[in-house]
Amino acid sequence: MKAILHDYQRKAVDFIINHTHSALFLDMGLGKTLITLTAFTELARRGKLSGNILVIAPKRIAVNTWPDEITKWEHTKNASFVQLAGISKKKRTEAFNELLETDKKKIYIINRELIPQLVDIFGEQWPFDNVVIDELQSFKSYNSKRFKALKKVAPKIKRLIGLTGTPAPNSLLELWPQIYLLDNGARLGKNITAYRTEHFHPGRLTPQGYPYEWFIKDGHEDIIYDRIRDIAISMTKEDYLTMPKLTTNIITCDMSKSERKVYDELKKEKVLPLVDGSEIQAANAAVLTSNLLQLSNGAIYADDENKQVIKLHDHKLDALEEIIDGSQGQPILCFYWFKHDLKRLQKRFPEAATFNGKPEQMTAWNNGEIPVLFAQPASAGHGLNFQHGGHIIVFFSLTWSLELYEQSIARVYRQGQTKPVIVHHIIMRNTVEKRILESLKDKKLNHDELMHAVRAELIN
Repeated sequence: MKAILHDYQRKAVDFIINHTHSALFLDMGLGKTLITLTAFTELARRGKLSGNILVIAPKRIAVNTWPDEITKWEHTKNASFVQLAGISKKKRTEAFNELLETDKKKIYIINRELIPQLVDIFGEQWPFDNVVIDELQSFKSYNSKRFKALKKVAPKIKRLIGLTGTPAPNSLLELWPQIYLLDNGARLGKNITAYRTEHFHPGRLTPQGYPYEWFIKDGHEDIIYDRIRDIAISMTKEDYLTMPKLTTNIITCDMSKSERKVYDELKKEKVLPLVDGSEIQAANAAVLTSNLLQLSNGAIYADDENKQVIKLHDHKLDALEEIIDGSQGQPILCFYWFKHDLKRLQKRFPEAATFNGKPEQMTAWNNGEIPVLFAQPASAGHGLNFQHGGHIIVFFSLTWSLELYEQSIARVYRQGQTKPVIVHHIIMRNTVEKRILESLKDKKLNHDELMHAVRAELIN
């Protein structure tokens, strides 16, 4: 696919090219991955890129997003990359040994939990001239192992790029470790104590007399921003996207080999008995799709009375947790389909509310008082106005009903919405979900499409 960059993306690419160390504070949905890959591609074309590239990201993003983005675009698809996240320790060791023995330069993608191990392995032989930290805010704790490890090798990194939409979600105190990795303390101080003393004053004290909290001094927000302005660029959706804009995002999850084996066995057990010969009966298409979607979501009813549930995995729950964390308190409307999905969601996110249709709940939502609201498309898909309370939608489960799908989105994406709407689809790779989502997005999920999607999934 040929990438056509927006003006703001072109500006961000140029910023990376012109700065050996840079922080891109870009809202979710502005294309941070594409921007970064394009910058490296152009640096290589100009002969200004040397050494290996290390991409550090949350595990799911490291396993799915970066490899998918590299292979997706015409100008990046030929790049050689090694995925170090989500593989066995043996395979990682083999990749490390190969790295030291070859002169061929590659992109290495790793999850952030492995950074201490990576630094211990290579130490003075640090082989990554270029490092990208995706979700830079995950290094906001100066006491964390990952920060301390990366701090040791930061001086050896020739080009460092930090990507985040929320650099300081709780306090500007969290900004110091992130900027330190970029400039070794040149802008905000060599240690957290000096930074804190200069820009903050203590609030309440503990019984031992130590500050329990810190508050920014008057006027010091601007001082901090001015000091990092030369290496940081900030962009928000409100500034660069036509309002309101609808952005769809596909978050792909993967099963482990053992989970995939169970999935295939359950698929045969629960689905194949419904097939008459080699053809799927029309009356059974929805039932077949229901079973396949349950398996994709991570659990399935084991009996006809829907009393017993077989659990397969929690990957979608993990992905939803990352979305919630990344949204930093912005309300999220999450659509589920099956009752056992709701039970798992409620157990994992006890702070969330479940839609009950009561006026007082709608008022609370539209006042921004509900952080996460679970809703079933069939019960909350028509005639309700959610647009004043939030602009983020998550489909934990897909519905095969085009009407319900469009109506669910229309609860938020409607007149009166003042912010760009983001619709996240959490799907499981190599399942019927991909085909159904493609049909939904193309607005053509009719009986024939449903039959084709289910038929294709059974064949695979």
